[in-house]
Amino acid sequence: MTTQQIPQIEGRKRDLLGSRPAKRERAGGRLPAVIYGHKQPPVHLSLDLKTMTDLLHHRAHVFEVKIDSKTEPCLIKDIQWNHLGSQIVHIDLARVDLTERVTVEVELKFIGEPVGLKESGTFLQRPMDQLEIECLASQIPEQIKVDISNLGVGDALTIADLNLPEGLVTKEDSETIIASVQVVGEESEEETPEAGAAEPEVIGKKDASEASSEDKK
Repeated sequence: MTTQQIPQIEGRKRDLLGSRPAKRERAGGRLPAVIYGHKQPPVHLSLDLKTMTDLLHHRAHVFEVKIDSKTEPCLIKDIQWNHLGSQIVHIDLARVDLTERVTVEVELKFIGEPVGLKESGTFLQRPMDQLEIECLASQIPEQIKVDISNLGVGDALTIADLNLPEGLVTKEDSETIIASVQVVGEESEEETPEAGAAEPEVIGKKDASEASSEDKK
């Protein structure tokens, strides 16, 4: 992504905070948000929900927010959803300098049909769908393309095999597998539980009520 491609969205300052005013904003097609960082005071605002949803659909990470006559680039830091996970209810934005390096997660876009899937009883395993990268804020790609068409039975692609665009780096283990072609029924020794082994503890997902509420914004 180059600086010229960074989208822009208009914001409207919010004077009334709390869950009720936020609910009214959402009812009017607005998305409550907050901008913070760079040793400046936070700004509470609302954004057009449809425009913001379109930006997220196109995997935007950085965009310019225009409030009155002032425009500043912002990086998406956190998105809060309703309890059904079907609608965005709040978004946190961090001020960013387009020349600074940032760390973000970018979607992996798998391309091609592995040749190994032509064999009977095989399937494609993709343990990762995002990769954490570091790059300039102005150069965050929408996605990272991964060609899996040459994967045969038993073959695997690792992070080391990725052809990352210039300027992008990742601190993930280079031997981490991102895609492989497996045979149905095959399991590695590590994945096969030992006889008589105790059941692992199941850690529950945080209840939505534990997430930061709009009242704290």
